[in-house]
Amino acid sequence: MNSAQPPRTLAEAAALLRRQEAELADSRRQTAELSHELSDADHGLIALHAELEAARGAAARLAAIVTSSGDAMISLSPQRVIQTWNPGAAHLLGHATDAMVGNTVDALLPEGARPAFEDALARTGSGEHAEPVETRWRHADGGLVDVSVTVSAMRDADGAVIGYSIVGQDIGRRLALQSELAAARAEREVMADRERIARDLHDMVIQRVFAAGLTLQGVTALLDHDRATARIEGVVAELDATIQELRNAIFDLHRAPQEAASLRAQIFDAISAARHSLGFAPTVSFEGPVDAAVPDGVAVHLMAVLREALSNIGKHAQASAAEVGLHTGEELLLTVGDNGRGLGPSTRRSGLANLRERAVALGGTFDIGDRPGGGTRLAWRIPLSRHRGGPTGS
Repeated sequence: MNSAQPPRTLAEAAALLRRQEAELADSRRQTAELSHELSDADHGLIALHAELEAARGAAARLAAIVTSSGDAMISLSPQRVIQTWNPGAAHLLGHATDAMVGNTVDALLPEGARPAFEDALARTGSGEHAEPVETRWRHADGGLVDVSVTVSAMRDADGAVIGYSIVGQDIGRRLALQSELAAARAEREVMADRERIARDLHDMVIQRVFAAGLTLQGVTALLDHDRATARIEGVVAELDATIQELRNAIFDLHRAPQEAASLRAQIFDAISAARHSLGFAPTVSFEGPVDAAVPDGVAVHLMAVLREALSNIGKHAQASAAEVGLHTGEELLLTVGDNGRGLGPSTRRSGLANLRERAVALGGTFDIGDRPGGGTRLAWRIPLSRHRGGPTGS
């Protein structure tokens, strides 16, 4: 029957009414389902908007931290190309952002800093944890900056490395404080040694010399020979003078060293401070007018080289003896030798780069090699003629 035609009987009218009611119920059901779906979509959009806003807020906070941080924060591509460079990096290393983004990080790494940095990249790239590395990076003015570098790998959702995050902290002030503390400890130890030596001189040496003088004076009363008596009296007089000199030395030992200590005194203090880590006291020899010939600026580098050389012996050489020599003339020559295991294929030479760079900065040279008879000997040479016109900064 055509639905457009009006029902002709009561039964047809009832059937038509039932069909229309079913269609209306189905339409209402579909409308309810669509309304529910729209409500779910609306809630999903609201949640997505909230997540996007939270992500934008987190990104803004992270950007603020990176921008305002005093530490150098740098991101690298897997090819070690600098992608971001925060103001802290510009302040610490002196390079502007535009000058660094797009260039490789290698320009910041002096020779001695490369092995440790490459090792940290390899460790983090393979999923290992890399400890912070204390090293030196190059400043825009050509100088070196003491930094602690922490390397982290950045990965995508599949775990592939997509770059590296670098955080560099300025540790120059901390190292300076550590140096001052070490100097204060060394001075305290030197004073303790002086007190012990002074006590031994007073309690033992002076008393023995004094007793020897009394014995000789007693012997003169037994002699009946004018010439022998005169010679003994002369010896007694020398002993009295020796006692007076010993007392003067004891007095000097009780005095604290002056702030502007001579270069010789600084060298002896450095050797005394290294004795505990070495397990023995290195021998030292001087040739030439050390204090008069070495300018203050060169002496600063000399002491840094000496301390690092002694530290390297204590850490790596396994030596039982060492000698330090300082020659001054037209050039300054510092030699440090030990009877340790010498230079082998496993020797890490990156730590010697600082010694070489200090020499080159002063127009000199640095050499290290095997010591005759076994061990290692380094030679640090600086031409003094070019530095006598004025001090050289550290």
